[in-house]
Amino acid sequence: MRSRAEILVVGDLHGCWCEEDVDFLENGSQDIVLFVGDLGDEDVAIVERIVDLNVEKAVILGNHDAWQSFSNKQPTDKLRRILELVGDDHLAYGVRELPAAGISIVGARPFTWGGLDLRSPEVYGEFFGVRTSEESAARIAAAAAGADHDDLLVLAHNGPYGLGSSPSSIYGKDFGKRPGGDWGDRDLADALRSIADGGKRVRAVVAGHMHHRLHPQIGGKRARFAKRDGCLYLNPAIVPRICRADDGDGHRRHYLRMIWEAGEMTSADEIWVDRSGRIREVDAVRFRALRSRQKHS
Repeated sequence: MRSRAEILVVGDLHGCWCEEDVDFLENGSQDIVLFVGDLGDEDVAIVERIVDLNVEKAVILGNHDAWQSFSNKQPTDKLRRILELVGDDHLAYGVRELPAAGISIVGARPFTWGGLDLRSPEVYGEFFGVRTSEESAARIAAAAAGADHDDLLVLAHNGPYGLGSSPSSIYGKDFGKRPGGDWGDRDLADALRSIADGGKRVRAVVAGHMHHRLHPQIGGKRARFAKRDGCLYLNPAIVPRICRADDGDGHRRHYLRMIWEAGEMTSADEIWVDRSGRIREVDAVRFRALRSRQKHS
């Protein structure tokens, strides 16, 4: 039995997807590719391209993937088609087992905009039978309780409430007339506590939504990694994820790469890949530094 697995995470797309991504992933050594959502604005065409990707994958759809549906408070035909296309690869309130890593991947609530409410319970009620934060938290915890492994990776679009209220916090609010405040999801925070009470261990939460660059009225960049109570939180939302290299040598595409062994994440790197599929930059996530910061937080 293998006890090691490689996971690649693709942050919020917002339409930034190309054939070089397909070639890199389809020829890669990873065990699974995770998408944190915001593929496009109810963009059926880009969802079709992700679905056609010939790799093991799991997706959690974001708020932009249901943009018109939430604005109108009822599902559009496009959203229905998107959910049909993604099918079982949509991990909302579901589980994907990864025995090579000794973990189960648990899906949180899809379509989340952040903040303390569900924003459009009508949409959640129709597709998932939940209309309140409490019902959503219970669904996430129930999925975790039914997982095969005690060690878990949670895949979400937005992170949980409780990781900081500064605009630059990993899920802090950096927009609006009064920036600041915790923009994490209350249901995910409640679910994480319930999972721990049930005896399972959430080793990491991977969630995007809150972009790496802060709103221009504030400037600067967001803290995208955190650790609390033994759990790592990783935000891969580099937007745009395809950008020109600083040296002018073509474009680079961003991924988060994690290595898991026997139920524990042993390393995580942010990698930048050129058009030929060669990794040109590697930035390691410093777990020791995270531990040090946590002592003073």
